[in-house]
Amino acid sequence: MVDCVQTWRKKLRLQELVDIAKNELESGTEISEIYEILDKAMSFRWKLVNSTRKLYLEDVKKILANQFVLVM
Repeated sequence: MVDCVQTWRKKLRLQELVDIAKNELESGTEISEIYEILDKAMSFRWKLVNSTRKLYLEDVKKILANQFVLVM
C-alpha cells in the first residue's frame, strides 16, 4: 500500500512540474531558466534532495518530449 501512495504522490508532483514548465514555455522563457525554476520549486515546496530533483527533471524532460506519458 505504501508504494501506491508514493507513486501517486510522485505523479502529482510530476504533473505540477509539467504544468509549470508548459506555462513557462508558452510565455517564451528559455529552457535553461525553466529548469532552474523547477529546481527551486522542488527544493522549496517539497524539500527534495539534489539526486531526487535530478530524477524528477529527467522525467519532466521526457514528458515534454513525449517520450514518457504521465497517466493519472
